Amino acid sequence: MSWVVLAYEKFGDAFESEVQLPDSFDEDVVKSLVGDYPNLRGDSFPVIGESLDRLQREYSIEIDSERFDYFIEFRM
Repeated sequence: MSWVVLAYEKFGDAFESEVQLPDSFDEDVVKSLVGDYPNLRGDSFPVIGESLDRLQREYSIEIDSERFDYFIEFRM
């Protein structure tokens, strides 16, 4: 079980990539990026703005926000 970042094309919505996040990436980190939702482990949440910058800076994820939309999900 782990958190992943998914990238989809902005225009066309085709799936581009999936990046598994480290074990240290927990619900508190997710809340700090997308907000506090009751069903964090059951839905997909968009990541935008400063939260994208943080993912790139702290987790070395390559981000191209001009081409892709990014989402965080929990995978079992």
